[in-house]
Amino acid sequence: MPKDQTQPTRHLIALWVVLVALLAAVLGVVVYKAWPLLYPQALALAPLDLDCRLRRGPCALSFAEGGTVTLAIEPQGIPVVAPLTIRVDLAGLQALGVELDFAGVDMNMGYNRVALEPMGDGRYQGKGMLPVCVRDRMTWEAKVLVQTAGGLMVAPFRFETSRTGQGLP
Repeated sequence: MPKDQTQPTRHLIALWVVLVALLAAVLGVVVYKAWPLLYPQALALAPLDLDCRLRRGPCALSFAEGGTVTLAIEPQGIPVVAPLTIRVDLAGLQALGVELDFAGVDMNMGYNRVALEPMGDGRYQGKGMLPVCVRDRMTWEAKVLVQTAGGLMVAPFRFETSRTGQGLP
């Protein structure tokens, strides 16, 4: 092979190696920066109450460190692909911000987080919507994320939905 043809080939290979390394570095920075947003580190986690019937009405959870979170979602029955009104009442907690994160328990349903607006006196409210699932029944965990001066406090609430709305407690 003539000497003048191998030189451009080597430069092209080196250029591709540099581009791939640069792309990998950019992807690594994006994952590093997004990780805390997607998987926040909790200072305190309230115990899950398996007797909570969020589809029927509000439920409350208390932290061992003190403070209570009450969650209400309307309309009752929590339909999928329909506007939901979300209300959170805090007692004994000073929040810098409150969000509600909906996550499928058995299936990843993507990022579905709602920032709630302060209404005064420890009350927060917002609008959200649950996506429809390919399964008829879906178990969800709604995590109330309370950002305090000391860190993040998380209160998990579980409930089920059905595409048909039938056969749920």
